[in-house]
Amino acid sequence: MIPGSDLPGLRRARRPWSSSSPLDIVDSLYAGRHALQTAAPTLRFTLRTWLCGLAALGFGAPACLAQRISSPAIPEWAPMGLIALLIGVLALARWRFHRLMVHARQGELAVRQRIESLESENAELLRAREAMRHDAEQDDLTGLWNHRMILELLRREVERSRRDSAPLTAIMVDLDQFKHVNDTFGHPAGDLVLAKIGAIFQRLVRPYDCVGRYGGEEFLLILTGTNFGSARRRAEELRVAVQAARILNGETAIQVTASFGAASGFPSDPESMVLAADAALYRAKENGRNCVMATEIEAASSAQPPERGRAGIS
Repeated sequence: MIPGSDLPGLRRARRPWSSSSPLDIVDSLYAGRHALQTAAPTLRFTLRTWLCGLAALGFGAPACLAQRISSPAIPEWAPMGLIALLIGVLALARWRFHRLMVHARQGELAVRQRIESLESENAELLRAREAMRHDAEQDDLTGLWNHRMILELLRREVERSRRDSAPLTAIMVDLDQFKHVNDTFGHPAGDLVLAKIGAIFQRLVRPYDCVGRYGGEEFLLILTGTNFGSARRRAEELRVAVQAARILNGETAIQVTASFGAASGFPSDPESMVLAADAALYRAKENGRNCVMATEIEAASSAQPPERGRAGIS
C-alpha cells in the first residue's frame, strides 16, 4: 500500500449522519480534522522523497552516459534505462501527489459538510426549544400569557414596584354570562369570543403592560406605573371597548360585556394584589355586572382583603 493513501478518519468521516450518536459526531469531527492535519505532512514527506530520488537519478544518468562513452564495459541500454526509470518516477510522483490532494479535499469536504449538518441540527433544536417555551408560557387559544406566566410576571412587577416605589395596577376581568354564550352559540363560538376579547386587550394596553388569561373566561392585566385614578380610567376604557365589540360567528354577531376589578397602589406581595383585584371584581358582579370597581392599596397597609368564593359568579 502506498504510504498515506488511507488517511486516518476519512472513512469514518464519510459515514451517514442520520443515525449518528453524539459520540459518533465528536469522533467524526476529530477524525476529519486529523485527516486534514496529516495530509500536509504526508504530502511534504512524499515530495521530499521523490525530489531526492529525482536529483540522484538526474545526476546519475548523465554520469552513466559519460561513463558508457569512456568505458565500453557498460551496457548500451544502461543510460536509456536510467532515463526510462526517471520518467517512471516522475509519473509516479505526479500520481502520488494527485492522490494526496484528493484525500485532502475529501477530508476538508467531510468536515465542511458535518459543520453544515451541525448548524442545521442546532437551528432545529432552537426552533424546538422556542416552540416548547411558547407552549409552556402562552395560552393556546388566545396567544396571551397563561396562568402560570401572568402570575410570574405579576411577581416580578410587584418586586419592581417595591424597589422603585412606583405604583402598580392589576385588573381582573370576567366576561358576563359567558355560559350563556356557550349554551346559545356553542363552544367554538365561545372560544372565538375569548380570542377576540384577548386581542382587544392586547391592542389597547401599552407595549410594556402584560395581559394574560387567568382561567376560563377571566383575564388578568398588569399595568406598570399606573396610579389609582389612571387605573380606573383605563379599566373603563377597556370595558367600553368590550361592550362595543361585535364578534362575528359566521353571519351571527355576538355581543358580550365584562366586569372589571382593579387593584392599584403599592402592593406588598402578588398574592394580596390578586386578592384585592378579585374582591373588586366580586363587587362589580354584585353591582349588576358590566362595570368597574377599584381598590386602592396603600403603601403602609398590610391588611389583605378577604378572599371571596368564586363559585356561581358569571
